[in-house]
Amino acid sequence: MGANLEDIEQAVKSIGTTKIVACPSVPIAISGIGAGAEGALDAMGLMTILNVPKRGVLVSAMYFDLDLEQTQVNLYLFNRQVTQVADNAPWTLSVADAPYLITKLAFVPFDNHTVVATSDLTNIGKAYSAPAGKLWIQAQCVSICTIAVAPKIQLQIQSFDPDFKES
Repeated sequence: MGANLEDIEQAVKSIGTTKIVACPSVPIAISGIGAGAEGALDAMGLMTILNVPKRGVLVSAMYFDLDLEQTQVNLYLFNRQVTQVADNAPWTLSVADAPYLITKLAFVPFDNHTVVATSDLTNIGKAYSAPAGKLWIQAQCVSICTIAVAPKIQLQIQSFDPDFKES
């Protein structure tokens, strides 16, 4: 089956037109974190969904620790909706969901800014495909932490999706 004129035009437009985008443009809070201590190796909060380019490369990521916990947090990124693990329940990746895991981002060490801390990952270089234009992200505490203010996250992505607009 031959390509139609629209497909050819789209391919030509996308050649050499990649750009770095922030997803989201303003850091977003991890949703669904309950009151009380989060247990070691437990899911932290609920799935956070980000709009992202349908094709891209994860360049860098930032974790904003807004209550100065400074304990390692992992983010598991998926290219489709997977089984939700309850907040503060042991993190488990099912066999059925494993094929949709793009990567795990481990945020440690932290830079202390007196009342908040940040952790950033650079040069990640992980290519991905997200057919729905979304990533589903599940956070995990590595050690016990008591979250008073929901942390925020932001990804920087080299977009290969000419139709993607930052929002």
